[in-house]
Amino acid sequence: MISHSEQRNALLIKLSLWLITFTVTLPFLWLLKSAILDFLNSQDGVILMWFKNSVVFTLAALAFSVLSSITAGFVMAILDIPFRKTMIVMTLITMLIPATAMAMPLYVLVDHVHLNDTILGLIIASSYYPFGAFLSYLYFTSAMPSDLVGMGRIDGLGDVGLFYHLGVPLSKSLWSIVTFFSFINLWNSYQLPKVLLNAPEHSTLPMGLELLFGKGTATIGILMLIPAIALYLLSQRSIERGIFSGAVKG
Repeated sequence: MISHSEQRNALLIKLSLWLITFTVTLPFLWLLKSAILDFLNSQDGVILMWFKNSVVFTLAALAFSVLSSITAGFVMAILDIPFRKTMIVMTLITMLIPATAMAMPLYVLVDHVHLNDTILGLIIASSYYPFGAFLSYLYFTSAMPSDLVGMGRIDGLGDVGLFYHLGVPLSKSLWSIVTFFSFINLWNSYQLPKVLLNAPEHSTLPMGLELLFGKGTATIGILMLIPAIALYLLSQRSIERGIFSGAVKG
């Protein structure tokens, strides 16, 4: 039976958790109230335009970054290609370079193809995701041992067949993890859009926080927060399964 002291401790823990939850929720409630008041002002049309820009940019760049990073991780982990180790080291080095250091070189590249100050140019410049590629490399290294790859080769699978028939089915949790982190990185991206976009009508929500400077920023905060929370709730189980999958292997 549960003793009286254990019941009291359980009650204290529950009360403490509720108190912490209430304290953490207070800023969000204030932000929600301010957003409702801001949305009634004349800035709501501008904010909705920035929201549309952010959605278009994030979804398009997300599709490219997730597909390219997972494919690159599979190639580096499974396929025997020239300069494989060099590619792995370069991916790791690129992942460690701060985003601010990459902004100006990417600006020069985008300007050379005459896509500066366009959403398309921002999508192209933001589609590379070295962290996702390196994470995929680590995942496929443990999820697809050489024996499994050899069995696939015996069954007549080529490089593309290995990816679609073995790699994709074994990496469902990886897709969720890379998608989530890539989305957060793109949705909250500020430095690169700040460098590549000049016209206010091309701005994204993070840039809008600076442009409005107080008036309407609560609405932007809510619009930036809701998609991230919704995506996490939708992919929570896959993310947790992918994070802890390595811990349960003998």
